[in-house]
Amino acid sequence: MFKPTTLIIVFILFSLFASGYWLYTNMTTPQHGSSVRVTNLPWQITVIDDQSLHVFDLNVGQDTLGQAVKILKSEYEMAWFENQDNSISLEAYFIRVSISGLRAKVLLELDSDGLVKDYLIKNSGKPEIQDSRTIKYPVDDLAQEFSNRVIHSLTYIPKASVDPETIENYFGKPEERLVLNGNTEFWMYPKKGLVISISQRGKEVFQYIPVGHFSRLKQSVLATVEHAKEPAQEK
Repeated sequence: MFKPTTLIIVFILFSLFASGYWLYTNMTTPQHGSSVRVTNLPWQITVIDDQSLHVFDLNVGQDTLGQAVKILKSEYEMAWFENQDNSISLEAYFIRVSISGLRAKVLLELDSDGLVKDYLIKNSGKPEIQDSRTIKYPVDDLAQEFSNRVIHSLTYIPKASVDPETIENYFGKPEERLVLNGNTEFWMYPKKGLVISISQRGKEVFQYIPVGHFSRLKQSVLATVEHAKEPAQEK
């Protein structure tokens, strides 16, 4: 399941590329000035079927962590989460990814079926309580054991800010918008299997999930909005 903390906006540490880079779908190579068609940009989404979609050269819902490691070519960290309902979530966090020259961080939610909590705790690092009241356990030593786990969803966090007008130009108008604290909007594209978090401060998060599971992502967004209201209610 998705956790509210996964959906809370991540602060971008560096801004190495201007958002104008998004305007290009062709790249010129150093050899003879030839042009190569780019096919793995954030808005280039292909819905394969209800259970899978293609984005960033990955088939979300079909491909495994091992396949993602070969494509993303980045160091990554593994962690599992003990959720409030006692369910388990498994994630791989790719720290420095470059996709068609766009620098980003990528978070993969992996299939967690069959994971044994006692075994995970025994082989995990120091637990950390999250804002969403879930418990995070680093589990890098077990990364190889998870290489065949299927990717359930993909979160893309670009280092360069992208303004709402550019997002609308490339993704179209969202079917629904939800506002978080008046500062952040969630733009929903159920037919694309996509939710984009847009902040007035310029932090964006793109979440991709097979369209057949979009309701699960929407429920997580709603939980995030409700979670943000809790302090005000407690006062």
